[in-house]
Amino acid sequence: MKSTVDIVVLGSGFAGSLLATILASRGREVVVIDRGTHPRFTIGESSTPSADFLLRKITHQYELTELQPLVAFGSWREAYPNISCGCKRGFSYVWHGDDGGFQATENHDCELLVAASDSRATADTHWYRPDVDERFAEVAKNRGVRFLEHSEIQSIDHEAPGQWRLEFTRDGRHEILRAAFVVDASGPSQLLLKTLGVPDMSDRLQTKSSAVFGHFEKVPLTESWLREQGVTIEEYPYPVDDAAVHHVFRDGWLWQLRFENGVTSIGFVSPEAPAARDPDVAWKAILDQHPVLKELMRGSKRSTFPGRMFSSPRLQRLSATAAGDDWAALPFTVGFIDPLHSTGIAHSLSAVDRLCEILLRSDSRVRNASLRSYSAAIVSELEHIDRIVAGCYAGLRDFRLFHAMTM
Repeated sequence: MKSTVDIVVLGSGFAGSLLATILASRGREVVVIDRGTHPRFTIGESSTPSADFLLRKITHQYELTELQPLVAFGSWREAYPNISCGCKRGFSYVWHGDDGGFQATENHDCELLVAASDSRATADTHWYRPDVDERFAEVAKNRGVRFLEHSEIQSIDHEAPGQWRLEFTRDGRHEILRAAFVVDASGPSQLLLKTLGVPDMSDRLQTKSSAVFGHFEKVPLTESWLREQGVTIEEYPYPVDDAAVHHVFRDGWLWQLRFENGVTSIGFVSPEAPAARDPDVAWKAILDQHPVLKELMRGSKRSTFPGRMFSSPRLQRLSATAAGDDWAALPFTVGFIDPLHSTGIAHSLSAVDRLCEILLRSDSRVRNASLRSYSAAIVSELEHIDRIVAGCYAGLRDFRLFHAMTM
């Protein structure tokens, strides 16, 4: 392997792999370094119309024909039936926060369905990330990106402007790689940001939520439960489960994302951030505190992969800077707010779109100014998402308030 390359990307999630693919297809020598390999469990699974619009734009602009079918549920299932996804025709919210719990009414006062497409063919998708991230990585490799997997970064040294030196171990061997530009796509690990000592600004964020989550099989349809409650399902604009389903309570909400492989992603988000707890203990406590969830999940079981629950302390984090003259970080590395409203995939794709335009320019002065603008924008956008989500959580006590803030 050459010891000097144009760009190193730290992390091989879908966004890092996509960025590397585009840069390599335009003649840049790109290396992706990752401590693991694919497939692997991760969340951040629900796309949106914005996400699909951006993916369509990117794949057509850079002629990535291998990824173009992923922009809609119909074309995805036709082209890649082996890459699991779920049908997402909108957002479904079910309100359980009244004193008597959910109430079926003529005007559907305890339900909110936000439609985003008129058919399954044109619908957005839930991304089963073990399959999807692996596909993005495969495309990158086929397009000439070198992947150094099972690699542990030992040090990252900034020797001079445009001169980075990375030491790492790979399969027991010590290696050194030099690059002119580094992209931190390592997510919460923040490999480059921590090396640079970028200040943490998480205390500026209003949202303070935490989550317990996992994958399950044989999860009953929410539609069946709603019918049992006397809801007139026929008046809905789409099947309620063909969506990101949110069961909303005064003290948090549960997500349900169904994939075509029989797996359902489920997690409960609390608007407060308790001390770290054992995920199994935390999950049992959530079910005990919300008996209706036991009804909604009767007969279900944990999926064999990954086969366990996960929990997080406070989800929110925010770094002060997202780029410099010879480095940049993707949004999920810079910060994260909350899974409410599924902003993550679209935000990552928008950053890939902007960074590609910046890094493919030849004028260094224009590029440096653009990187500064990119940095300020990413931080500002994360703070904007924080204000919206915090407002929604303030509305948990009254579904009308939650409804208004969601709109």
